[in-house]
Amino acid sequence: MIFFKILLILATLWIAITDDNINKVLKKDWIEILNSYNSKLLNQQVDRFVDSTKLYKPGQTEQNVLRYQGKFHFVMGRYEQALADLTKLLEFNTNDTFALKYRGETYYMMGKYEESLADLNKLLKINANDTWALKACEKVTNM
Repeated sequence: MIFFKILLILATLWIAITDDNINKVLKKDWIEILNSYNSKLLNQQVDRFVDSTKLYKPGQTEQNVLRYQGKFHFVMGRYEQALADLTKLLEFNTNDTFALKYRGETYYMMGKYEESLADLNKLLKINANDTWALKACEKVTNM
């Protein structure tokens, strides 16, 4: 049974990394770590991977690292770490729609609905026709 849960997590991670504009170097590293998966060492590998993203590579910026780590932590359910990375990413650009989306979703998952709503409303100020933000905003408002 645990094997199938882990398989589901890995499938979810695979879907998550093929989506959005994640730095190609980081995406390659993520895939490499997932492919070398060993159930006994999963947490160690996840931590090793996160540590490796902190080492800059040619053509990589701190924003790319924060974007990648924030999404990775979110997908893994590490909401405190995701929140820290996404908040730091917003220090570079307060209108970063990627960071606002994932931070709003992270706040929602943590039960921090007012904070979630603030990020979702900011997304809607940037793009009033953002279908995802409209639906998410409605969901949070009805909590």
